[in-house]
Amino acid sequence: MQMDNNRLKYLLSQYTTRTATSAELEELRIFLGSDDQDAQLEWMIEEAWVQSAETETKVFGNRSDAMLAHILSAKTITRPLAKTFYRSYRAAAAILLLVLAGATILWTRQRKKPAPVATAQHKVFLPGSDKAILTLASGKTIELDSNMNGQIAQQGHVSLQTKAGQLVYKPQAAPSETAVSWNTLRTPKGGQYSLVLPDGSRVWLNAASSLQYPTTFAGPIRQVSLSGEAYFEIQPNAAQPFFVNTGETAVAVLGTSFNIMAYNNENSIRTTLLQGSIKVSRQMAHHLLKPGQQSLINENGTMEVIDHADTDLAVAWKNGLISFRSADIRTIMRQVERWYNIEVVFKGDVPTRTFTGDIPRTADLSALLRLLEISKIHFKLEEEKLIVM
Repeated sequence: MQMDNNRLKYLLSQYTTRTATSAELEELRIFLGSDDQDAQLEWMIEEAWVQSAETETKVFGNRSDAMLAHILSAKTITRPLAKTFYRSYRAAAAILLLVLAGATILWTRQRKKPAPVATAQHKVFLPGSDKAILTLASGKTIELDSNMNGQIAQQGHVSLQTKAGQLVYKPQAAPSETAVSWNTLRTPKGGQYSLVLPDGSRVWLNAASSLQYPTTFAGPIRQVSLSGEAYFEIQPNAAQPFFVNTGETAVAVLGTSFNIMAYNNENSIRTTLLQGSIKVSRQMAHHLLKPGQQSLINENGTMEVIDHADTDLAVAWKNGLISFRSADIRTIMRQVERWYNIEVVFKGDVPTRTFTGDIPRTADLSALLRLLEISKIHFKLEEEKLIVM
């Protein structure tokens, strides 16, 4: 039995808010008992995930806890419908996910500080924030956060200033010396930070990443070294091309916007081009990327190019989202480890299904775990660890 998606959404909304008529309950019961419901509900699950990040319209309000209790209880619905729901966990998942999507939308709109996840010892696992450690050429370290404002150091002719989670290098005069000092900006797990380089280029560092760069760009090229993930907006200068090095991989830039993910625990190095043109090189392999393309350097060193890459997914972290498309639970948990600064341990036979979704990076950890638990993956917090079962 096929049903118009808008009609199905309406019926699910009527059911969860206890306003469905007898005829509407019967219509929903018949659909949930049909052979076509699995595929259609699966589609709705994915749509609800995406909608939760793309709209500011409140779908079901903020009564998600009451709705969840209602969905999981057979006391307030007719007996035939209850049996149908218990026969298909996807049906319950679709309703629950639409409800939680409404809650996620509400978080995005209200921008309230989330409630933390706590263990029995009251250890909290907050989402990440703007924080980093700056190591100067002298070896001196400075801890940075979003509350710091003003000048924090002076290196030669360059003033180092911070404002609202951003470090800015401001040359005060033409350099009179040829010596170049190298600084390193490092974000811990649970941290992110942005940087304006001496040439005006901008860099956003994701969690557990580091960037090494000079205090002035002298000579024929501009060059930085990256570990982890960063998004770059490079100031054009054909006379002084820009290079990003990630181990044996180099990205040559004239002036463009792109993202590089080069974490040691990921199975590939991904460079995604949004605007301009870049050349990705590794040993003897070279590829010139066009906007919308992505290069993948696999663990064996081979390089491939994806022509129509998901550029929104590549930069979702910069835009304030935890996002995944057809990702397994281990891939998602690597994001969780980096952003929530928690160790993840897998125990037993973890389900192998994949997930598609978006949730604000401001959301508390429990919100993300609730959504994942819909598909029968279970979690337990033990001291400093998140156990996945």
